[in-house]
Amino acid sequence: LSESEREVTGLIFGLAGYLVHEVYETVPFMLLDSLEAIDSERIATLVEYFGEYADSLVVALLPEDAGALADEYQRVADI
Repeated sequence: LSESEREVTGLIFGLAGYLVHEVYETVPFMLLDSLEAIDSERIATLVEYFGEYADSLVVALLPEDAGALADEYQRVADI
């Protein structure tokens, strides 16, 4: 598998485990980073979906990927 395929596969297994084992009940926080291997539309869908499970969801995105998210999400553009 290519590097991006390995990253996506690891992400899928990690997120599936988070749901299947109901980790969100114990750890209601999720941090997602290095999502560049996924297109903007799918990232937005992923954020929307996991926003229903994690009380706090932090996603590090490139500006062009962040543009696909709804305006309702809080953003930090500069640190």
